[in-house]
Amino acid sequence: MLGLRRTKQVSELKVYAEPEYMSPSSIGTFNQCPMRYKYAKLDRMPEPSTEAQVLGSFVHEILEDLFKLDAEDRNESSARRIGKNLWDKSWGAEWSSLPKHESTENQFRWKAWWCVENYFKLEDPTSFEAKGIEEKVSGDIDGVPIFGIIDRWSIEDDKLVISDYKTGKKPRPRYEWEKQMQIMIYSILLEQMTTYEVGRAELIYLKSPSKAIYEPKPEVISNVKSNIVQTWDELTTSCSTGVFETRTGPLCNWCSFKNICPAWRK
Repeated sequence: MLGLRRTKQVSELKVYAEPEYMSPSSIGTFNQCPMRYKYAKLDRMPEPSTEAQVLGSFVHEILEDLFKLDAEDRNESSARRIGKNLWDKSWGAEWSSLPKHESTENQFRWKAWWCVENYFKLEDPTSFEAKGIEEKVSGDIDGVPIFGIIDRWSIEDDKLVISDYKTGKKPRPRYEWEKQMQIMIYSILLEQMTTYEVGRAELIYLKSPSKAIYEPKPEVISNVKSNIVQTWDELTTSCSTGVFETRTGPLCNWCSFKNICPAWRK
């Protein structure tokens, strides 16, 4: 756990209705800090976009549009054209509207392009077809309703290959479980929705560049399901009681709600 100090706030309690579902990312948010989950998902308090988030979304859309082309057209030249069109259409304005800039426009666009260039170092997009792009998946995992969106999935040797792009740094091994769990959740859901078994799930780190490849081994799936059920039980208990734990740690420095969090309020 990342938490260095934990407290439970019992004043001004508000009871919440049980959420309709959890997503792989919201499971991670709740496990990091239930109070942050409450602010973001239940109170729906706005969080300003960051340059890293815009970069990730921009690169994701370039790769999404790349796979809409015929196989022979999926090359760097096409990706560069797609990126320029998307920038002129929407992402230039999105970047300009950020409350804080860590890079100049030119630096930002180069960061995005380096991610795209690195993608072509990791795989050949002309060698396979994506069966699903930005695919919505939903289902029930041991009684817990789950919804998510898979970046891309394909079929290889009659088995599912699930791929998720990452534009951030590859986490150190001690922090890798959250990322692995998220893509394993997608694996469970997609198996439920198709007639195929999962061959592998992969996280494509575009900044490194590198891939983290995971097999859906029974012990891993069992741990994922146990974590989902435990998280759901804790969440529904928090909603019914109004008690949300605060977990402080290094990630607090990037939290939009630090200034109102009871753990940091002086």
